[in-house]
Amino acid sequence: MINMEKTAMRNLCKTYISKGATIVPEHVSKQIIEGYGIRIPEGAVVKTSEEGIKFAEKVGYPMVLKAVSTKILHKMELKGVVLNLRSPEELKISFVEMQNIFSDRKEKLEGFLLEKMAPVGAEFIVGLQNDPHFGPVVMLGTGGVFIHLLEDITFRVLPVTQNDVEEMIGEIKGKILIRGFRGRPPLDEKSFIQALLKIGQLGIDAAGLYESMDFNPLLLTRQETVALDAKIILAKDAMEPSISEEKPNITNMDKLFAPQAVALIGASTTPGKIGNAIADSLINHQFEGQVFPITRGGKKVFGLENFENLRDIPGKVDLAVVVVGLALVPDILDQCHQLGIAAMLIISGGGKELGGEQVVLEQDIQKRSRKYGIRIIGPNCIGCFNARNRFDAFFQVYERMIRPPLGNIAFITQSGTYGCSFLEECAITGASKMISYGNRVDVDEADMIAYLAQDPDTKVIASYVEGLGDGRKFLRAARDVIFKHKKPIVLYKSGRTKRSAEAAQSHTGAYGGTYGVYLGAFKQSGILTVDSYAELVAATKALSMQPSAQGQGISMISNGAGPMVNAIDMFGRYGLEIAELESYSIQEMESHFPDFYICKNPVDVTGSGTSDDYALAMESLIKDPAVHVIMNWFVFQDTPLDEGIVKVLEEINQKSPKPILCGATGGPYTKKMSRAIEEIGVPVLNTAHTWIAAANALVRWGKIQKTL
Repeated sequence: MINMEKTAMRNLCKTYISKGATIVPEHVSKQIIEGYGIRIPEGAVVKTSEEGIKFAEKVGYPMVLKAVSTKILHKMELKGVVLNLRSPEELKISFVEMQNIFSDRKEKLEGFLLEKMAPVGAEFIVGLQNDPHFGPVVMLGTGGVFIHLLEDITFRVLPVTQNDVEEMIGEIKGKILIRGFRGRPPLDEKSFIQALLKIGQLGIDAAGLYESMDFNPLLLTRQETVALDAKIILAKDAMEPSISEEKPNITNMDKLFAPQAVALIGASTTPGKIGNAIADSLINHQFEGQVFPITRGGKKVFGLENFENLRDIPGKVDLAVVVVGLALVPDILDQCHQLGIAAMLIISGGGKELGGEQVVLEQDIQKRSRKYGIRIIGPNCIGCFNARNRFDAFFQVYERMIRPPLGNIAFITQSGTYGCSFLEECAITGASKMISYGNRVDVDEADMIAYLAQDPDTKVIASYVEGLGDGRKFLRAARDVIFKHKKPIVLYKSGRTKRSAEAAQSHTGAYGGTYGVYLGAFKQSGILTVDSYAELVAATKALSMQPSAQGQGISMISNGAGPMVNAIDMFGRYGLEIAELESYSIQEMESHFPDFYICKNPVDVTGSGTSDDYALAMESLIKDPAVHVIMNWFVFQDTPLDEGIVKVLEEINQKSPKPILCGATGGPYTKKMSRAIEEIGVPVLNTAHTWIAAANALVRWGKIQKTL
């Protein structure tokens, strides 16, 4: 086996890049991975059929013949691969046919790779990709010709640990091929894990030199793991490794959320204008700090003196809130620097989202921000809210959007629309902070969650993102939030469409930048991902109001079976389990309930169920060790279910070590009862889907907590 050092590998790749090669030839790619300790088939590069026949007679038939070129990306599609050649005659014919196929093509052959045909085994793909957000990532999937058909793939950000690799294997459907399937014996999973770890190390060592790498198929047998094909697609220019090591920066971020004095640049006395609405939010609604309106014209703004510019303000200003045109911001930043103003919130749009010269303008703002050390949220955002001191820079008037009381949920969002909606969702639970960050010219997602990690008012962080700037910086911050500060992050990522496979050069490249990369990265860091805004609200509410689950056993109680059946249909998707109740739990319920009640899990107290029936069932389930989450569904339209259920839930919730979730759907009476239940600290979800999503969040967070 070749033992290839990192420097030698990088120099080899650089040599091919300097020659204008698109790929490293397969036999050289295999030398590289063999140097990293991965088995490859016995083979040789030959020029003629006579050389090939001589080699085949030495190692034995059957053989595989492959075209060698630094320009051919997909040999199979161009008939550049012939399998299972069993004689000198077949080998000679294939040589001639392949020479003829490529004689008229621009991709000229540099020789032929002849290899010993591999034994039968399970085929997988392992790929490496330089992702634009996360840098080097590794992909694992069920491979061979089925990669695009099945799309059975998963990703992790490099470097990976053995635990990461084991999780990846567990996530693909193809794992059953490894662990024994339909009477077949299990394969050599240990060698497979080691091969993935070695390929991961190659991905780190070669960073900056490749666009993607494919090892497809990576063959797994009962005895070994062998790379049957290897493709290294080179970067256009050789670069030194540039894996981001940037750390979150929370310097002066207190000025953005707890300013003692705020200058509102672009304040207005005209109702309906954004500058007027923000002035109203800051001046008339309990904000504890000073507000200095800045606008032309001498009129007072909501009774406060108006100033012509920042220099006229008496005393120290902590934060400038900017509502004027973005073109004025560079000069305002210069003034802020001169006056010692440390932070700026830019509501104004008109930056890079418009393209052209506005991109240059936003770059200028970013440059000055970094030069002066002025922290900026925005531009192109709806503002920020701090429930503790009632700092409120939103331009949504109070008649149209409520502000929640102080609670333990923080929300960061790229979408102002979801920001407005989420705040109103927190009307009962309360919120600590809400941050709409827009174009993130300075403060980004990583800075925000790092700040919230140290915020004593925040217990749960919810986030809506469409994309990330520095993905590794965000993951680094997320791990600190979750594993050091022990706060869950619930994240909904939109923009999931995978880029066209036709535009990609490799199998791995076809999935680069897709949601799968984000999903793997988030899971690797302990982030709880959800698939919709409704799930985001449900999961966050549950984590805010209830303890985590210490297992995945679910119990259900209802006076109407339909929603429970609907919910159970979703258990497989979420990895939840219906708890098998202990016999004494069932007997306790059977001894008190009528014969027509169903006392096995799920418990159905029928339309006759009362608040006392729910109380007895919940008490039984709390004592049952197989139960980890107690889920009640209420049909409030059924008259026997009385309003005493609120008191029942309040008393049980106060003493239960297990999380309790409720569900109900209906009209005004149902909404009234749901609100009453949430006011005593128990979340109520209005669909079976969100009911289950909430339970799933509690189960997943419980699993993570066991590792803390």
